[in-house]
Amino acid sequence: AEYETRKQARGWLDFDDLILRAGALLNDPALAAWVLYRLDGGIDHILVDEAQDTSPDQWRVIESLAREFTSGESARSERMRTLFVVGDMKQSIYSFQGADPTGFSRMQGQFESAFGQVGVKLRELELEYSFRSSLAILNLVDHALETAPGLGREVKHLTFDMARPGRVDLWPVIEKEDDAEPGHWTDPVDLPAPTDAPVKLAGLVADTILEMTRTGTVPAKGGGLRRVTPGDIMVLMRRRSPMFHEIIRACKSRGVAVAGADRLRIGGELAVKDLTAVLAFLATPEDDLSLAAALRSPLFGLSEDALFRLAHPRGRAYLWTALRENAAHAGTVAILTDLRDEADYLRPYELIDRILTRHDGRRRLVARLGTEAEDGVDALLAQALAYERIEVPSLTGFLTWLAAEEVEIKRQMDSAGDRVRVMTVHGAKGLEAPVVILPDTGKRTLQDRDKLVEIAGGTAWKIARDDAPQVLRAAAEARAEREREEQMRLFYVAMTRAESWLIVAAAGDVGKDGDGETWYRIAKAGMEAAGAVTQDFAGGPGLRFETGDWGGAAAPQETAAGGGHAPLPAWAHAPAPVPEKPPRLLSPSDLG
Repeated sequence: AEYETRKQARGWLDFDDLILRAGALLNDPALAAWVLYRLDGGIDHILVDEAQDTSPDQWRVIESLAREFTSGESARSERMRTLFVVGDMKQSIYSFQGADPTGFSRMQGQFESAFGQVGVKLRELELEYSFRSSLAILNLVDHALETAPGLGREVKHLTFDMARPGRVDLWPVIEKEDDAEPGHWTDPVDLPAPTDAPVKLAGLVADTILEMTRTGTVPAKGGGLRRVTPGDIMVLMRRRSPMFHEIIRACKSRGVAVAGADRLRIGGELAVKDLTAVLAFLATPEDDLSLAAALRSPLFGLSEDALFRLAHPRGRAYLWTALRENAAHAGTVAILTDLRDEADYLRPYELIDRILTRHDGRRRLVARLGTEAEDGVDALLAQALAYERIEVPSLTGFLTWLAAEEVEIKRQMDSAGDRVRVMTVHGAKGLEAPVVILPDTGKRTLQDRDKLVEIAGGTAWKIARDDAPQVLRAAAEARAEREREEQMRLFYVAMTRAESWLIVAAAGDVGKDGDGETWYRIAKAGMEAAGAVTQDFAGGPGLRFETGDWGGAAAPQETAAGGGHAPLPAWAHAPAPVPEKPPRLLSPSDLG
C-alpha cells in the first residue's frame, strides 16, 4: 500500500502498471471499442519475440490487438494482416517475472481457432538447426534432457556446421572435506577456508582458464583452430553465491583478465566506498574513521603500519590534526586541503570529478582494483547527477541520499571486451561464447519464500506442511514441480550458450548416481549415453566427449591495426606547473 501511495504521489508507473493499464485500455467497455478502432487502422503486423517469457497479462494485450484482425471489416479487408510469434518453450526461465511457458501453446491454439474462423490458416514452423553450438554439445543436450520434464516437445537438434569441432568435458566432483583445519582466531567466522570445496573448485577454474589462454585452442570461424583469448570464456552460475565471487577473486589473483560480476550494487563497490569515505571526511573533518578508510584506500595508499604510526601517538587529537602535523604526508595533506577548500563551493558531482581527474583518483583506483572498478565509479557519478536533478545539491545531503538508496546496476557483459565473463545463467540469456564453464551443477535446495499460495479460486496463507490441508499440499507440490521443470530449462539454456567447448564441474554434494536430480548427474548420464571416454584433468579423471578434428597447430593471431593502447607520457599524470607571471605592463601614468 505504501509503495502504491508513493507512486501515485509522484505520478510514477512501473513496468507492471504499464502492462495492466494497456490491458485495461483495450478491454474497458467504455473505451475499448474506440481505442481498437483507432489502432486497427494503423496496425497491419504484430510481431512477438521471446514468446515463451510472455506473462498472461501481456498475452491479454496481444490478444486484444489481434482480435481486430479476425473481426468486423478487418477480417474482410483486402490488406494483408499478419501475426508472427517466435518462441522456444525450452528457454522459458523467467517465472519470477510472471512468464508462463504453458501460455505459449495455449495462445497458439486460441489464435489458430480465431484465424481459422475467417479462413486463414495459422502456419507452424520449426527451426531444428542450431547455428551456435557444435555437434558434441548438441548431442549432450539431446541425450541429457531426453526425458527431462518441462521442455515441451522432444529435444532434438541439428547443427548447421557439421564439420566444426566440438568438445564437452565433465570434471570429477570436488568432494567436501569432513574436518577442515580451523582458521586463525582473528579470521571472520564466515571466511571460507582454502580447503573448502567451492574455494578449491574456484581455484581450479581459474587455473584452467589461465592455462587455456596460454596454450588452449578453439575452432576459428573460417576453419582450423586459433588461440583461446580471455574474451572467449564465459563462466555461468545459477546464482551469485560465494563461489561466484570466489571465481572472480581467483581469476584476478592469477592475473586473468576478468570482467567482474554481471551485476553490482553501487554501495557495495570498493571504489565507491573509497570515494564516499573521502566525501564523508570532507563533510565532517572530525570523522576519524572515514579519514582512516580514505587513507588506506588506493587514493592515498597508506599501509596498515603507516596508519597505525600516524594514529596511535595522537592521543585525543583528531586524526586530521595528526596528519597535518606529519611532514611525511605533505602530499596527502595538500590533496585533502584542496578538496576541503572546494567542498563548500562545488556540487557533489564536481567534487567527485575533482578527486578522480585533478588528483588522479580514477587511475589509482583502476590500478589497484582492476578495470571493472570504473563501472562503480561511473555509476556513482551518474547518481550524483541524478541527485542534483531532484534536490538542492549539498555534500551532506548527497551522502544521506546515497546511503538511503539501494541502487543495483546491470553491466553490459556482451561488451566486456577481451575479458572472462562471470555471470548468472539468467543474465547470459541471448549471449554465447566459444568456451562455457558450468561450475555450479551440484545439489541445490529450492526454497519457497512466498507467504501466499495460489489455489483454485484465489490465494491462501502458506502454513507448515504438516498442518496444511490437502488443497494447500497439492498446490505446494504443483509449484515445486513447476520449479523443477524450470530448473531443467535453465540447464538447457546454460549448456546451449557454448559454441565449441563446454565444461561441467561441481563441488560438494551432487546427489547419488541415477537420481537425476542434479545438473551434474544429468550431464554425466548424458555423457555416458553419448559415448564419452575417460580423460585425465587437473582435478582427477573425468569424462570427455568430442567431435571433429582438434589436432593441428593454431593459426597465428591477427592484431588489428591501432588496437593497442599507447601509454600516456609522464607529463600527462603530473599537475600542470604554475604559469610564470608576465612582466608588468608599462602605463603612461607610471611616467610621472
